[in-house]
Amino acid sequence: MPQSDSSINDLPDEILSHILSFLPTRHAFKTILLSKKWIPICYSLSVLRVDDGIVNNADNRIHLLRFVEDFIFSPHSQHIPLKAFVLHCRFQIWDAETDRSTFDKCLQAAKLRRVLYLYLYLLYIPLAPTIFCFKTLVVLTLIKIRPDSLFDCSVDLPMLKNLYLCDVRFHHMDDFMKLLSGCPELERLTSLYVKANDMAPARGYAKPLSKLILSTIRLFEVPFKAVYNVQHLNISGLGINLVNKETNSYYKDFPVFENLTVLNLGWSTYTQIHEWDEVVKMLQSCPKLQSLSISKAKSSPTKEDWKYPYHVPQCLLTQLITCNIEDYEAIEADFRFAAYILENARHLENMTICRNPLPKPMESPQFLSDLSSCSRISPTCKLSFSEI
Repeated sequence: MPQSDSSINDLPDEILSHILSFLPTRHAFKTILLSKKWIPICYSLSVLRVDDGIVNNADNRIHLLRFVEDFIFSPHSQHIPLKAFVLHCRFQIWDAETDRSTFDKCLQAAKLRRVLYLYLYLLYIPLAPTIFCFKTLVVLTLIKIRPDSLFDCSVDLPMLKNLYLCDVRFHHMDDFMKLLSGCPELERLTSLYVKANDMAPARGYAKPLSKLILSTIRLFEVPFKAVYNVQHLNISGLGINLVNKETNSYYKDFPVFENLTVLNLGWSTYTQIHEWDEVVKMLQSCPKLQSLSISKAKSSPTKEDWKYPYHVPQCLLTQLITCNIEDYEAIEADFRFAAYILENARHLENMTICRNPLPKPMESPQFLSDLSSCSRISPTCKLSFSEI
């Protein structure tokens, strides 16, 4: 067969640009060595990925910063809209005082290029609060970020749909609440290990996230009333109470979740004691709940004198379809709660009980057999057991 003379250089520029967008930007620019054809393609990339995985000394750090500056400030690329800007700086080679200026300038340049997706992992390098003023931003991911105080600054994220925060340190919880207030179109919120120098509750917060669909939060980071309109809610870190009763009440005040259909509850490993009353209290505020998943704390004891409530939450009577209990213990309290669900959830289709294959000394096989034979108000309910 005759050999083809075609090569990757023959592909349309649009396809070549798309291929390069999946590479770290420094690697993409190495294609310039192949042909001059690649020069305008590289500068027209709409995705900028910077990773310090190959940076192991001060010289490499300086070269990487210069490359980023040369690319993002280049006249060849300034007019190109930026779909995504990824800064993944994970190693302790960066200087908080000297490097933050470069990062701030790069973010400002990304803003001028109307960036849509911004991912920052900067190992606690302080950043100017202007990172919270992007009129075009749709997705914002911040990991190990330490923003400056927002006291004299506004938040303007009118198009933001997805906000992911992990290990972010604010000066005050008011700064965090101010950030949420500046995201009127937010549909997805993840808040994990968000801290502040001053953890006092934010008094100025007054704008619930009315368009929220999915939220994953830890207790004492986002007040429940801020996510009242959510449809799918994951809560971790339950089972802990703060010494300050006012702050404790502020964060744990459970509003009526009119649109909530999926609720996943996870208890902290530092839980002093697991109480089923807390779950029932939450169910009372979720009238449309269809799916409930509970992950108990493996190492925490369960309050054993739990008694059946005198009332049945609306969701059990009309909505609940699935219920999963992880780390179920064959003790009376857990049996009573599971039986309470089976006996009152009229439309329940599936209940799954997950337990540790190594029983604890206080567990009794009786509470497993009794649960299997427990009466179920739903004629279609299937009860299944599994091991973790």
